[in-house]
Amino acid sequence: MISERTRQATNQLLCAIGDPLELLRGVEAGDEDFARAECIRMGTAVIAKLPGALVQVEQAVERLEGRHLPSAELLHMRAGEAWLAGEPLRAIALYESAVERMPADVLALRLALSCCFFVGDHARASDIAERALAASHPDQTGYGHALALASFAHAEIGDAHRAERLGRAALEREPTCPLGVHAVAHALAESGRSAEGAAWMRAQRAQWAVPSRMRTHNAWHLAMFDLDDGRPESAISILDGSLLPAAERWPLDACDAATLLWRLAREGIDVASRWVRLSDAFERLWRPGFWPYVDLHAAIAHGSAGQGARLLRFKLAVAACAGAESYAGERARRLTLPALAVLDAWFAGEAQVAKEGLAVLSLRLGQAGG
Repeated sequence: MISERTRQATNQLLCAIGDPLELLRGVEAGDEDFARAECIRMGTAVIAKLPGALVQVEQAVERLEGRHLPSAELLHMRAGEAWLAGEPLRAIALYESAVERMPADVLALRLALSCCFFVGDHARASDIAERALAASHPDQTGYGHALALASFAHAEIGDAHRAERLGRAALEREPTCPLGVHAVAHALAESGRSAEGAAWMRAQRAQWAVPSRMRTHNAWHLAMFDLDDGRPESAISILDGSLLPAAERWPLDACDAATLLWRLAREGIDVASRWVRLSDAFERLWRPGFWPYVDLHAAIAHGSAGQGARLLRFKLAVAACAGAESYAGERARRLTLPALAVLDAWFAGEAQVAKEGLAVLSLRLGQAGG
């Protein structure tokens, strides 16, 4: 059952603002909205895409097991079980089924697309989002969020025109939603309009520079726009004032910081001391082998910081994961270890070897996720 508190918590989760879990703190097992509240709790952990969040998924599944659940909540629980078991492809299929049965379940849409992002299947994400929009009514609750999600999905497959149209339509409905601002930023980035993108992010600052899980990532977009527009001093200011402090708390923010540092270094800017700080953050926050996207950013940080021993330990941990007969193990064998070999060549000064290795990997690398 969707109550006012679960509706508000879902809205906060979809906008990436506030604390949806705090809104649900008073929900108890005997309450009519208990199952939906557990789905939201589970969803926040799946969206996090972090090893440490798995315990939250496990706890939600345990609280739902044995209960008579409506079909939508049952699919959410089964998808959470799949995620917990390290089977993200099965989780996608289950969330997709939930969306097909109830297009108004925008939480299920958000989770389906989040899992697609994790495995790097952006074509499937855009297909799921488009089918959800086609089956939805513009007057239904959450339609603006569905537009924002579809916008991001289309930006990820390079369809900048449709992504921008959907993103701006989303903001007409939810003008203060940081996730909608982010969707338009991606569309502008995809179309190569850096100056316009920087102006857009500054004009929208009041909407995204708020307590939000997207705040740092939106700041990263502004920094990247500025760097592409020939304003490296602004990008460095954002890096030092926003990205690096956030990187010490959250691995995905550390990935953004690594991307910006790499770009700054390629521009000939001395960022050496910052690499050490970022390497320290990855060492403390990240468990190698869970997600190739983060693994590779962490390896870049360790190597760029000159932390050879740390990088070696990191590679050994990934290699140990690669020995498992699991989705994570298969992906480590197919993607992460070959990509780490390319980075080894790069850090050893063997640019041509690295270039050749990257060419071999290029068609597969997107499957690392992100």
